[in-house]
Amino acid sequence: MPQPNFEYKRALALGDKAFEALVTTKILEIVPEAKLAWTNYTLFLKTSDGDMQRVTNYLASTYGMDNIDINQVGEEYAIDFM
Repeated sequence: MPQPNFEYKRALALGDKAFEALVTTKILEIVPEAKLAWTNYTLFLKTSDGDMQRVTNYLASTYGMDNIDINQVGEEYAIDFM
């Protein structure tokens, strides 16, 4: 199981907004046309299923699947970080 990387740990130490900014930036690098918004520590992401698979692979390799929970809610995905 991958360990959360240094960049992730540093962003967490800087606070919620720094963490949100880091994750937002990384996801938009993977899927520039994605529509996303944060609500109560949950990232809501609207993108294609194929692009979501790329995002899931990134999150799993960076944060570990034990540290995230991804659910489809209507036409978007809800990503919770634990």
